Amino acid sequence: MVDPLPICGVVVTYFPGEDVGGNLRAMVGECRRVLVVDNGSPPEVCARLATVPGVILLALGNNLGIAAALNRGAAWARDKDFQWLVTFDQDSKPEPGLVAELWAAHLRHPQAAVIGPRILEGGADAPNYRWVRRHPRWPGLFQRSECGAADLPEVTAVITSGSMIELQYWAESGGFAEELFIDYVDIDYCLRVGRSGRKITVAAAASLRHELGARQAGRLFGRDLRPMHHAAFRHYYIARNRVRVWRRHALAVPHWALFDLAFAGYNAFRVVAFEAAKGAKLKAMVLGTWDGLCGRSGPCPEHRRRSLQP
Repeated sequence: MVDPLPICGVVVTYFPGEDVGGNLRAMVGECRRVLVVDNGSPPEVCARLATVPGVILLALGNNLGIAAALNRGAAWARDKDFQWLVTFDQDSKPEPGLVAELWAAHLRHPQAAVIGPRILEGGADAPNYRWVRRHPRWPGLFQRSECGAADLPEVTAVITSGSMIELQYWAESGGFAEELFIDYVDIDYCLRVGRSGRKITVAAAASLRHELGARQAGRLFGRDLRPMHHAAFRHYYIARNRVRVWRRHALAVPHWALFDLAFAGYNAFRVVAFEAAKGAKLKAMVLGTWDGLCGRSGPCPEHRRRSLQP
């Protein structure tokens, strides 16, 4: 355990699986303290989470969304005089030494307000995760880079899970955007960090085991395109929040906007080519885009959820 470091772990849970206990124990082994912010799981699940040694439970009672849960956790940590927060998803597992390596990266890159780990996804044959950053010669274009033996000192964004966040900047920036509810929460936060003049860094020696979606093999022309297989309601949030985040950041961060536009098309193609319930998922993309253009936010309305059932 890394007791001297002013770092608190925060995990957001929502109906977690049976493997969450092992993940929490690994997180406790990395942080001084781990706060679990539960977004409306049943009482018996919350009771099970609270029995993990080193875990403190904050049960919200209802699903307030990932951004609200992260803000509750960050506020709790700051009240306890922690200076940094490491955020985790319930299905992520830190490799030994993750927090110590994130801290070492902070000492090497003091301008970074967010420091993310290398992402280890899937089996040994899974491709290395690549981060988006501004092209060094053509600033309006993007570049995707793997993290090898050396840190990536400046990237455009990192995912929430496994990232170390400076709580002073979190407080000054207004925290995570709760109106997004879920999806693009980390992107919006990182884009605000970059636009403020601070940096987002990837620590080469810090590793996190994490699955992005429910990926399955999907081969075309000899290449595995690894479709995400998200549920339809997730496509609703992604499409809706893309519009909102574009309005905030696209003109100021054009290389990210170009990447995000390309990824949106790529993701829609994978849905059509490989995934089940294509009609419901494409409908979710259309309805999410429309609701984003209309300025809607917060949780997906119940009538929308019903209409997206395959």
